Amino acid sequence: MNKNDEYRANAAECERMARSTRNESEKRMWLEMAESWLRMIKPSPQSAAADRFDATELERGARLAESRHLTWTISN
Repeated sequence: MNKNDEYRANAAECERMARSTRNESEKRMWLEMAESWLRMIKPSPQSAAADRFDATELERGARLAESRHLTWTISN
């Protein structure tokens, strides 16, 4: 396994942990850690587009989790 694959695996594990927690603060922490792992990846011509897509999806997931939290807070 090369370093980029290792970083992706670590990011995926952080994303899994974010999905498994109900605590919004912990969820944000796990998603931030996943983002940090993805930023460590050295781009190659083949992986650059895929990595940008992964980072965008991760960011979108963080915003979605935050908006769900705000919706729940407002409605309760």
